[in-house]
Amino acid sequence: MSHCRQQAFIDAPPRVVWDLLSDVNRHPEWWAGFVEVECDGLETGCEYRTVVKDPFGRDTEEQFRVEEMEDCEQLTIHCLDSGTTVRFVLTEAQGGTFVDGEAGMEAAPSMKHRVWDTVTGNRWYRAWLTKSLDALGELAKGERTKA
Repeated sequence: MSHCRQQAFIDAPPRVVWDLLSDVNRHPEWWAGFVEVECDGLETGCEYRTVVKDPFGRDTEEQFRVEEMEDCEQLTIHCLDSGTTVRFVLTEAQGGTFVDGEAGMEAAPSMKHRVWDTVTGNRWYRAWLTKSLDALGELAKGERTKA
């Protein structure tokens, strides 16, 4: 199945970046394709509802589950509907934050998802992850200057 990895340096402290990652209500501000999120609170094992733009531009409701969450260090989220998994690992670096992001499809739930992943998965996930990390960086820099 598809898998890509992208690294980024964000000119903001890890706490600022973590606060944006761990506040799912703010995901639509930086996470490419996220339209709406409904979540009572983020913790390992919790599930929450999202509305995302799918690769074909349609709004789709999906269920996500937090697989791993270590304060200010790591967040792994899995989409129960599409099989997509994302992971963000944060490391303090020179007054900012080094973010190691991974995205891909681990277990496609249907033939439609397997075909899409085979044809365009790696390219799509790479662009999606790059766009999300760029937007996260811009938002974090703005949050840093507010503090």
